[in-house]
Amino acid sequence: MIKNVISIIDGEAGSCGKAKVIGEIATLEDINLGAAVTNCMPNAGHTFVDENGQATIFRNIPVSTVNPNTELFIGPGSAIDMEVFKQEYKQVKKYLGDRKIYIHELVPLIEARHKQYEKEHIKSGSTFKGCGAVTQEKVVRDKKLEFFKTFKNAVVCSNEEWLERLYNHLDNSNEYVILEGSQGCDLDLNHSGNYPYVTSRNVSTSQLLADSGISAERLLETIMVIRPFPIRISNITKSGEFIYTGNYGKGDELNWTQINLASMYENYPFKGDVECLPYNINLNRVKKLISQCPEIYLKQLFSNNFRNIKISNLTILQILELERLVYKSKGFSEYESRFLELGMFDKDFPPNTIFDQSEQTSVTKMERRIFDLDISKLKTNCRINTPSSLYLNFFQHLGLKYKGEIGKFDDYYFNNYLKEYFNWLESETDVEISALGTGAKNGERILKKRLVKDLQKR
Repeated sequence: MIKNVISIIDGEAGSCGKAKVIGEIATLEDINLGAAVTNCMPNAGHTFVDENGQATIFRNIPVSTVNPNTELFIGPGSAIDMEVFKQEYKQVKKYLGDRKIYIHELVPLIEARHKQYEKEHIKSGSTFKGCGAVTQEKVVRDKKLEFFKTFKNAVVCSNEEWLERLYNHLDNSNEYVILEGSQGCDLDLNHSGNYPYVTSRNVSTSQLLADSGISAERLLETIMVIRPFPIRISNITKSGEFIYTGNYGKGDELNWTQINLASMYENYPFKGDVECLPYNINLNRVKKLISQCPEIYLKQLFSNNFRNIKISNLTILQILELERLVYKSKGFSEYESRFLELGMFDKDFPPNTIFDQSEQTSVTKMERRIFDLDISKLKTNCRINTPSSLYLNFFQHLGLKYKGEIGKFDDYYFNNYLKEYFNWLESETDVEISALGTGAKNGERILKKRLVKDLQKR
C-alpha cells in the first residue's frame, strides 16, 4: 500500500497559519502534489500570502490551488454558503485558471435560516456562519436541506465518481495527496476540553481522513501547526454584543502590548513585566486617549465597565493597550509611545517606538485574544494526532528581529532563552520542530528539518 497522504492540522485553537504551511508545501518544486482535499466550511478563513505580500483568503476551496498542477477536491464534510463561495471563486480565479473543482454530492448549502438559528440559539461564542445549524439538519436528514449544485468549474460528483477520481492519486506512487485541515484541535467538539466554547465538529487528522473517505493506512505524516501564544476569537461581536468565547486552558490571557514589548527584547511575557519598564503617566493624555478610542475597542479593553472608567485606577498596562488601540484605529502598526521610556530598538525608528503585531480574524475582522500556552493541552493534541513535526509559526512573537527571516536553523544564533524554549517544547511534546514561521509571506521561515517525508510504498 502507498503512503502518500500529508495532513496539515492546527494544534491549538485555530489561526496558527495552516494556509501558510499548505502554500509552502504546495509550491515546493521537489514534490509532486497530485491532489488536495478540504472539508472546510465558511466559518474559517485560510489566508495565503504570496512572495509579493498579496493575500488571498480561501474558505472552501483548497489553498493548494496555488499549485497549478494539483487536482482539487471538496469533501462531504464541507458546507457551502453560495454567496461566500461565489466571492471566493472570483478571488482565487487567478490561481484556479480553467481547472475544475470536484465537489462531493453531499455538500449541503448554508442558507439564511441556518445563520439566524445560530444567532438565536448559540451563546457560547460563534461566527454565526450557519455551519453548526446546517450540519444539524444534515444529521437528522431534514427535508428542507439543499445540496450544492454545479457552479462554473466547480462540479458535483457522485460519491463513486468523487472517490474514484481521488483514488487515482492515492494509488499513484509518484504523487502526494494533502488534506487541508480547518479550525484547531482546541476547538474540537469532543476532545478539546473546552465545551461549549468549541466548533461544531471534531478536529483531528483521523477526522480529516474519515471525511475524505481515506484509510488511516494511507497516512504518510501529520504536520501540526502551532504558535507560541494561542488565540481565541474576540468576546465582542461586530455588532458590539458581549459573548464569552472561552479561555485557553490554564494559560493566562495576555494582551498584545505584552507580546509587542517582550518580542522586541526577546523576553517571555509574564505578569508584571510592563510595570518593570520606566514609564510616565500623564492623566490628561490618558483622558484624551479615551475620548479618541472607538467604542468597540473600549468594550474590548474594559468589557461592561467601559462607560465607567476611572482614569486614576488604570494600570500602566491598560493605558498602553488603550494607546495601542487608538493608534490601531487610525491605521498605525508602528508608533511612538508617549508613556514609556524605551531605548532605540531599530536605527530607522526613534526611541519609544512600538511595533504592533496584533491580528484580526479572517472572517469577522475582530481583534483576536491571545494567551500563554497551556502545554498540557498541546501534549493532549499531540497524543491524539501523533504529528511527525511541529511547525512553529509566528516565531516573531518570541523574537521580533527574526520577522521575515528566511534560512536554515543551523545558520542562526539563538540566545539561551530561545534555546531553552525549543528544548522545552520538543521535550514536553516529544515532537521535533521542523520550521519556524517568521512572517505571513510564502517562504518566510527558518527551516530546521525537511518538511515533507519521502513517499512510502509497502
